[in-house]
Amino acid sequence: MSNLLNLNIEDDNWLTVQNTKDKPLLNNPLLQKDVWRTIEDLGLKVNEHDKRLTINFQGIKQNWLKLLAKLYVLVRSQRKISSASLRTRVNNLILFSKFLQQKSVCKPDQINNKLFEELNKYLQSLKLAEATISNCYTSLASFFDLCRQEDWLEVNTYWFKGKRKYSRLQIKIDYIPEEVWQQLNEHLHHLPEPIQRMVLIIRSTGLRIGELLNLPLDCLRQRGKQWRLRFLTEKYQVEDELPICPELVVVIREQQEYIRQHFGNSYDKLFSSNGGNHYCYKPTPRVMNARTFGYWLNKLAQEYNISTKYGQTWHFKSHQFRKTLATVMTNAGVRDLIIQKYLRHRSPDMQNYYKHLLKQALGDEYRELMRETKYVDSTGKIVGTHKPKNPITELLRHKMYQITTQYGECHRPVLKSPCQTVNACWQCEHWHTSTNDLNALKDDFQRIEVELEIANKLGMIRQQQGLESDKHCLAIRIEGLEEVND
Repeated sequence: MSNLLNLNIEDDNWLTVQNTKDKPLLNNPLLQKDVWRTIEDLGLKVNEHDKRLTINFQGIKQNWLKLLAKLYVLVRSQRKISSASLRTRVNNLILFSKFLQQKSVCKPDQINNKLFEELNKYLQSLKLAEATISNCYTSLASFFDLCRQEDWLEVNTYWFKGKRKYSRLQIKIDYIPEEVWQQLNEHLHHLPEPIQRMVLIIRSTGLRIGELLNLPLDCLRQRGKQWRLRFLTEKYQVEDELPICPELVVVIREQQEYIRQHFGNSYDKLFSSNGGNHYCYKPTPRVMNARTFGYWLNKLAQEYNISTKYGQTWHFKSHQFRKTLATVMTNAGVRDLIIQKYLRHRSPDMQNYYKHLLKQALGDEYRELMRETKYVDSTGKIVGTHKPKNPITELLRHKMYQITTQYGECHRPVLKSPCQTVNACWQCEHWHTSTNDLNALKDDFQRIEVELEIANKLGMIRQQQGLESDKHCLAIRIEGLEEVND
C-alpha cells in the first residue's frame, strides 16, 4: 500500500505527506478547496442544456474520504469523464459519508463486506429508487477500484459484483400511456409555441433531450424526396440524420422563422431559453436547460389535471417520449435492429451496419403500411393523396395528428386553438377519411340505420335528428370514397 494513508488522520498536517508517486497530485492547490469549478479548475466540457459548473466536497465529513474523493476526481477528470457524471459520483460519496458517520466508522480499515451489507439496509431505509441505489453502488465500486489501482487504499469490491445491474432489470418501462398522450394533445395549445414544437419533434423522433435542445437552426436536409433531421448525437458526439415526415418539416420551419424573427442571424440554435417568468415565455438567445422543458410539461399537467386512468397526475420526463416511441415501433412490428438504428442504441462500430439495414431490411411485412392512401373531407371531395416513401416516417406520421382512429385522421393545424367540434369529427372539415376506412364507415352506416329505426318506433325525436345528421355525413364520405375506389 502507498504511504498516502499511512498517517494519523487526526494530524492537522496529514495532507503534506510525502510520496514520490503521489506527490504531484498531493501538491495540487485544488486539494485545499472544497468547491471546484468544472470548467476553470478541471477543464471539463459542460453541456449547455445541463450545466454542472461546480463539484462540492463539503458534504464529506471524514478527512481521509474527502482527500481520496478529491484525488479520484482529479484522476478521472484527466480521462475526460463528464462533469455531470463526476458530480453524481461525488454526491454518492457524500451519501456514503453520511452512512459512515451514522455507523461511527472513523478509519478506512473498518470498511468490509459486513459494512456494505449494513449500507444496503441503510439505502433501503431511505426509500430510494432501485435505480438510485444501483447508481450509488456503481459510484462506490468505481471509486474503490481506482483507489486500489493507484495503491491508495485496499478495499475489495467483489461485494458490488452483480449489484450494479440487478435493479436496472426491474425498472418499469416508463412510457406515456395512451390516455395521457391524448390529454397532452388536448391541452398542447396552452404551452408556449416553442415548447409545443419541442413536444411535436421529440415525440415523433425520440431524440434525447440534449439533442433536441441543441438542434442547429439549419437542421433540415432533403435527400431526393425524403426529408431528414440533422443533429449531433449526445452520447457519441457525431453528426447524424433521421428521416422525418413532411408534417414535421412544417413544424421545424415554423420554429426557424420564430427564431429569425426574434434574433435575426445572431443565434444558431433551433430552440432558445426563456428569459421571462414561469407564466410569460420570453425567448432569450441561449440553450434551454433540460429541467425547464420538464417544468413546462408538468406545470401543464398540474393545471389541466393530465392524469392516468387511475386518477394520478402524470409526471413528465423528457426520456418518456423516447421510450414511448420505442414502444409504439415495437407494437407496430418494427424489427429490433431497425429500432436500434432509429433511436441510436448502437456502438460506433455498428453504425454503418445499421444504416445499410435501414435501407435493405424493410420488406414485405410493411406493404400495408406503405400502401397509397387517398383522403376525402366532410363534403366527400378528395383533399389529398399520400404515398409513403419510408415505413418508419409513415409510422411516425400518424403520431403527428391530434387524433387517429380506425375512422380517419384529424388534420387540424398542430398549433391551433382548442377543437370546437369535439365528438363531432365526421362534421369537421379537418377530419379526413381514407379508402382504408371505407369498410368501417359502411358498418357504422348500417348500425345508424338500425338505431334510427328504433328511435322512430319509440318517438325519440331528438335522437332521430342526431342520427339523421350522422347518417347524412357518413353517406357523403362513403360516396366519395367509393368513387375513389372505382
